[in-house]
Amino acid sequence: MRHFLVITVTLIANLLATPVFAQSWPTKPIRVVAPFGSGGSADITGRVFAAYLEAQIKQPVVIENRPGANGIIGTGAVKNAPPDGYTIQIVSNSTHGANASLFKKLPYDSIRDFEHVGLFGTFGSVAVVPPDSPIKTLADLTTFAKANPGKTFYGHFNSASHVGGALFALRSGAPIEGVPYKALGNALADLYGKQISVIFLDYVASTSHIASGKLIPLGVTARERHKVWPNVPAIAETYPGFDQIVYLGLATPAGVPADILNTLHRHVVGAVTDPAIRSRLEGLGIVISTPSRDEYNRFVRDQLDRWAVYVRDAKIQPE
Repeated sequence: MRHFLVITVTLIANLLATPVFAQSWPTKPIRVVAPFGSGGSADITGRVFAAYLEAQIKQPVVIENRPGANGIIGTGAVKNAPPDGYTIQIVSNSTHGANASLFKKLPYDSIRDFEHVGLFGTFGSVAVVPPDSPIKTLADLTTFAKANPGKTFYGHFNSASHVGGALFALRSGAPIEGVPYKALGNALADLYGKQISVIFLDYVASTSHIASGKLIPLGVTARERHKVWPNVPAIAETYPGFDQIVYLGLATPAGVPADILNTLHRHVVGAVTDPAIRSRLEGLGIVISTPSRDEYNRFVRDQLDRWAVYVRDAKIQPE
């Protein structure tokens, strides 16, 4: 009887311990890993969310940029972090979609090793050139590449910039070759220095550069024109069926308690529905969406399949 009581008391104590732990969260700073360099879409969106979260939870929320290997370095660090809710990650179609098809051996499983919390939204990419480029249109890009075989390059630092450039080269028949970079800043430096000719840059990262006149947009990868640049054509207008969108969401290492995950989900929804933040994100070209956690998990699985098709269609061989 005494043995039975000990087991019962222990079980009750364990059951009570979990909600007490989760209810005490957070009691210290939270780290938000953006697995790409500063100025990219993960960094920009991560900082917007971090400021909102910090105001809500009254604890410091710190962005940590961990660029490299198409987001693999930062994502691997999050996978191996303690599942206590104090390390979270801005995830994307690169880290949790395309990488499974772009690399033969990925040091993490996009589904098994993470808890997927919520979606910030989706958006397209835009082919951009510097203002002094002789390339002014998509047709110019194709003509220039065909006139300069082996001398026309697109820079890429994530899956959107890689696949977008490869798909355009394939559909247009233009001999444009990809050059990999660790981060957006490195690619932009070479674009301005004319070592490369074009970058397929997502809306979020490109908006301020285009608004300031530092980059000129040629065409967008989404099926329809971007409302912020109504005079910039969709690539699909020239090459029907061209349609490439990307996404940003939030994840944690696998094993984080469910009530912490649910709290984080509520904060993601709260951020993207806050009028000021929603206006800012929509101004960056993000199409806001607020799926449930279950719906978002299905979305991530669907993106794995979608990006496998993109990579296959672009004829990119896994590394």
